[in-house]
Amino acid sequence: MDVHRRTMWRRAPDGSGYRVRRSFPSRPPTATVLLAGPSAVTALDGDGTDARLLTRLTDGLVAAGAQVLACDMPAREPGRLVDEGDERARVERLEGLLRAHRHVATGPVSLVGFSVSGLAVLRLLETGRVPHVDRVLLVGTMLDEEAFIDTRVDSVDLVYGSLDLVGYLTDGEGERPGSLPPAVLGPEMYGEWSARRVVGRHPLTVRVQLLEGLGHTLQPLVPGPVRDPVAALTEWTVRPSG
Repeated sequence: MDVHRRTMWRRAPDGSGYRVRRSFPSRPPTATVLLAGPSAVTALDGDGTDARLLTRLTDGLVAAGAQVLACDMPAREPGRLVDEGDERARVERLEGLLRAHRHVATGPVSLVGFSVSGLAVLRLLETGRVPHVDRVLLVGTMLDEEAFIDTRVDSVDLVYGSLDLVGYLTDGEGERPGSLPPAVLGPEMYGEWSARRVVGRHPLTVRVQLLEGLGHTLQPLVPGPVRDPVAALTEWTVRPSG
């Protein structure tokens, strides 16, 4: 199926310009997907394996009949941690993206956020300014605190690569002689913790999905064939209701 793309320029509150893109099929779309990439991917035409995965996912969703909304995300210096200002800027862009396309939104609406952009998706849903979302997919997003969703959301899927490991210092020191080694946790453990932290004003279903042999942003980390993350994400995003 041909993928049609329409790109427009918007202006952020700080005066900087950024691009908004709508990718859609030849026939009328049957679903609408907002796609927010990880912090490593800020531009719609970014380089690297994460950017290629987002392009493949966009094409896969369009082939399944969906229209995909995406935009340039706020850039930050390499190595600098994401702070509240970065998160707020992402939330504003995602909200503006949905608002600008509400006249063409059709079918079930899904929000897909990778890593820190998954947290931005949750923050947007906490505001309640988006009245209803059918499905939410958070890829590689771990929750350290409760997310209380005010928007009416039917389902939330927390998606992790099975090799997305997280290390924690066990006694607050780490390098002190005699200190305990860091604790390494896998998504089969912290995924369930995160799922319990997703609560809402309205009833919602929360699931944890693991993809074997993949890492933080669903890149293969083992030799040999692994499940295609694009096929899995497409299935979970635009699967029939019921």
